[in-house]
Amino acid sequence: MDHRSAARFPSGRLVIVLLVATAIFWAVLFFVTVAQLQILANGAEPFDARWMGYSFDDAQKYLATLGPEGRAYYLVPELLLDTFFPPLYAASSVLALWWLTEPGRMTDEGMAVGWRWMLIAPPVAGLIFDWAENSGIAWMLWSWPELSPALVRASSLATQLKLAAAVVTEISLIVLAAVALLRRSKAVRA
Repeated sequence: MDHRSAARFPSGRLVIVLLVATAIFWAVLFFVTVAQLQILANGAEPFDARWMGYSFDDAQKYLATLGPEGRAYYLVPELLLDTFFPPLYAASSVLALWWLTEPGRMTDEGMAVGWRWMLIAPPVAGLIFDWAENSGIAWMLWSWPELSPALVRASSLATQLKLAAAVVTEISLIVLAAVALLRRSKAVRA
């Protein structure tokens, strides 16, 4: 692979395939497993989706409401599937951000490499926080009814940091894609 082709990795097709696969995987998690968890918990949001985190009392109440069937369902299939989603999301986001900042997308020269590395930090951090969150939730489920307040705090913080990283990632993707599309539409009209 020469220098020019290395600078053009990843291909647009690869980025699109990974983004579509990520969207499908997310839809399965959100509309199937998370929805089922909400049913099992009488409408309560699962830990993974609590933007403001959760307290020790919230965790106790939620796990009690889930009952044995709900706690088992949270472990499998929810957490099992959610083990594979974070790396897929991180990979698709990182590659999309890298692709959008290549020369010719937003500007002729592309974005400086240092800025590109800063842009990919949030999805990579999100991967780490998501796995930490999943580990914490799994320990809460396994140790129920004996919950550790420190474990709940750490899991809650991981949830909040994961969601914050996802927001930064999504905003970056939207802004960069909009800039690239505007540049492309101006070039087509010229």
